[in-house]
Amino acid sequence: MSTRTGRDRDRAHGRSRDRAALIAAIEDAVRDNGGRGQLLHQAIAERFGLNPTDLKCVDLARTEPRLTAGRLAEITGLSTSATTAVLDRMERAGFIERVRDPADRRRVVVVSTGRREQELNTAFGPLKDAMTAVLESYDDEQLALIAGFVGRLNDLLRDLTAQPDDKPLTTPPEAR
Repeated sequence: MSTRTGRDRDRAHGRSRDRAALIAAIEDAVRDNGGRGQLLHQAIAERFGLNPTDLKCVDLARTEPRLTAGRLAEITGLSTSATTAVLDRMERAGFIERVRDPADRRRVVVVSTGRREQELNTAFGPLKDAMTAVLESYDDEQLALIAGFVGRLNDLLRDLTAQPDDKPLTTPPEAR
């Protein structure tokens, strides 16, 4: 006959009475981080004559292979006219160019020019340096835990934003 209490079971599974408070604190911190990140990206985007959505689209043009205007609209949820306006601003600012797809000349692909990479690196440099300093204070096991958490959080956000407009946001089962 087991005499373990619920509290004993929780402790055996790495759970404490303060678990709910810790989870709430992390949720609040992640939300605060997101808001502060948006403000930082707003400030950096303005340096380049862009807005934060444009700046995120610059990242997509750098990392998404064979990016088309249609794919960009799909990823961002922007209308086709808004996507065209974003691409026009990015092109005027020298971040991207639209080129014919060599495999299908009817198709236009958005590619990074690479001409402003150093300016972007300089703009984000203080953040990168500060983040590296914070991360250096953790051991390898802690860094693996943090990397796993951030990766799972990004997957969750990607899944939530990929849901159709007419469907309410729901938590994917694997995140529950």
